[in-house]
Amino acid sequence: MEPNAFVAEVYRRMSLRTSAAQRVPPTPARISSVAREYRSLLPANKEASILDIGFGDGWFLAACQQLGYSNLAGAEFNPDARPYLRDWGVTLYKIESDIGELLKDHPEEFDFIHLSHVIEHVPKYSLLWVVDSLYRALKKGGTLLLRTPNMESPAANSSYYVTLAHEYGFAASNLRSLLSVCGFDQVTFHQMQAAATSKQKLGILARWPYLIESKIRHRLFGANFGGQFGSELVVTGQRGDFSPLFDPKFR
Repeated sequence: MEPNAFVAEVYRRMSLRTSAAQRVPPTPARISSVAREYRSLLPANKEASILDIGFGDGWFLAACQQLGYSNLAGAEFNPDARPYLRDWGVTLYKIESDIGELLKDHPEEFDFIHLSHVIEHVPKYSLLWVVDSLYRALKKGGTLLLRTPNMESPAANSSYYVTLAHEYGFAASNLRSLLSVCGFDQVTFHQMQAAATSKQKLGILARWPYLIESKIRHRLFGANFGGQFGSELVVTGQRGDFSPLFDPKFR
């Protein structure tokens, strides 16, 4: 089996093992929380074309709809497992093998592309192929937003090994470098802060000493250049005038 096919096969098997209960849409509370998180990061134009790759149960797409966006698309290995998304008017694409293969037929089509905890599933040797395809699929001035576990967090090993399908890990420095060499400008890291319950606020307070310890440890013994020590990296990059480097030889 080709390495790229391994991840696709893992998700195909997961889909076969899931129950009908997995097809339940995200709750209104979850949708509202996500909408608050993303409001300031999404395009000002409500007609912007938005693509969510690896959409899960559709929480990001549902939040976009709540915020007034209507030109929405999603891509997954098994998009039919979420039939309610079609009822919402979302255009669905099936990832047959990998993201680059899907996007090669969609140059300069999207204003905003979202991947939450997807990029770490891409084998290292295919990262240029995939990120180049993301850059090429954006319109000029379009934005890519990535979320991924942070390998300089206090629980990096847990984040990396939590699933069979994780292929690579990122710190702020190598993620910034990846986006830069693929042409992205204005690479910026963000802190996602949704409204927290009292219990969640206590959790944030309890984690604070560990974040400080991680920060000190990496600065004393590591090579941290990104200044990001939380459990997750959230980064945006913009397509500018740089010509796409998309080439199948990097697949």
